[in-house]
Amino acid sequence: MSFSSEVKEEMAGRLDSARHCRIASIAAMLHFSGYIGEDGAGIQTENEYAARFFESALSKFAECEVLTLRLPGGVRGGGFKVLIREKEQILRLLNAVRMEEAAERGSFADLPLDGMLVQKSCCRKAFLRAVFLLAGSVNNPEKSYHFEIVCQKEEDAEFLAGLMNSLSLDARIIPRKRRLKQQLVVYLKEGEQISDALGLMGAHQSLMKLENARIVRNIAGTVNRRVNCETANLMKTVDASVRQTEDIRYLRDSVGLEQLPQGLREAAELRLKMPDATLRELGEALDPPIGRSGVNHRLQRLSELAARLRGEEQQP
Repeated sequence: MSFSSEVKEEMAGRLDSARHCRIASIAAMLHFSGYIGEDGAGIQTENEYAARFFESALSKFAECEVLTLRLPGGVRGGGFKVLIREKEQILRLLNAVRMEEAAERGSFADLPLDGMLVQKSCCRKAFLRAVFLLAGSVNNPEKSYHFEIVCQKEEDAEFLAGLMNSLSLDARIIPRKRRLKQQLVVYLKEGEQISDALGLMGAHQSLMKLENARIVRNIAGTVNRRVNCETANLMKTVDASVRQTEDIRYLRDSVGLEQLPQGLREAAELRLKMPDATLRELGEALDPPIGRSGVNHRLQRLSELAARLRGEEQQP
């Protein structure tokens, strides 16, 4: 099971106790996936968890039987239709979600969302949960951080992004072309933002799984950065040691180390004897010992002397 499916399975059983929040959830699903016809009114969706959630929410509201029908066929194996059939209850439902025009039009398409339904913060959270169940997905946090909800219309994407941002999320919108059809994706990219979104929607178990994955990724990232840093420092030390050894051997073969001042001669002989040692180790091996900056200064002087002698050799 994918992480998205785990999140939706958890949220499918998360039904708000407040009536106004349940109405906000129902309104969200009717707006994004509503169905109305001779056989009743409700939603039609390919997602089993969305169907299960809508059935629970509608059962709490309607004073009649709620039917869940399995639709046959299709590339994805069909879908679900969840509806009520009694006309009186349908009109009551449409009035509650402020979509009375759907009865006259015979469709929920192009009906605007009434902002009064999501005035309260709790209702906005319920609305977001319902829309995510229908059209949302979230990546496995062990691989990458990405949360998105697909909208078919620009006004829906802007409404949803505004609602999410009112909950202190940083939702953004990007276009996406899918099967020659333009879609708009409302998305979050940062792990902390996705974590906040899961908490707002009530997916607390999934939130804990995401946070655990974030901790592991952060630790792994810290370890990798430290290893890379230490590796880079080691390579610099090795490169410097190789250059210093070459310079000292050149001085030895060209003028002889015995011609050097005592301090430089001691440093040169020790570097030849300990080619892999760090500056600190070289300083501790000298008698008397000196600091790494002192060793570095002597080795730099040796390299400068070698460079000067090479330059003199190249002159005509």
